[in-house]
Amino acid sequence: MKKLFSMDNPIMQALEVAADLMALNLLTLVCSLPLFTMGAAVTALCACLIRLVRGEDGNLMRDYFTAFRSNFKKGCLLGLLLLFAAGLLWVDYRAALVYAPPLRYGIAAIALLLLALAQYAFALLARYENSLAHTLKNAAALAVGYFPRTAGMLGFLVAFWLLAARFYAIGVPLMFLFGLSLPAYVDALLLQPVFQKLEGE
Repeated sequence: MKKLFSMDNPIMQALEVAADLMALNLLTLVCSLPLFTMGAAVTALCACLIRLVRGEDGNLMRDYFTAFRSNFKKGCLLGLLLLFAAGLLWVDYRAALVYAPPLRYGIAAIALLLLALAQYAFALLARYENSLAHTLKNAAALAVGYFPRTAGMLGFLVAFWLLAARFYAIGVPLMFLFGLSLPAYVDALLLQPVFQKLEGE
């Protein structure tokens, strides 16, 4: 029994990660309640998950709020910019449904590109000190340069959200517990080799 509950046991490690993801998801949701802080909350989530993937020790709650405060201004601005762009795309999509239905496919493709850009941008903002313009520029360059990873990150996110929407009964609690943290954790896993290469590790 002692061996079963050892933290070296893969099951216990998986449970510990699941508990961390639940805690981080709830923290991110709470810190996103005034919508303009959503970008800072997601940036703090990414910062904690990058540390988790790298095996760095720390206090989850303390590390989250430290990252939230240190990235507050840029994170909020990035989040508002992305929300504004998403809002424009939504208006264009609704208009296309009425006036030019074939255009909705192109708008949906642009929305996916924006989502991929956001995945890289929040991770870069969490990891590196840079201007917002350079963060977005680097995010676009990495999204193209590491396209297989980009496709994996985007594919998991979209599939996870679609499955949650399809199976509504379990999808709602699943999104509440893991809707943001699980896709961001997969992003951190896929981006870890990229960051190691950038940092010369």
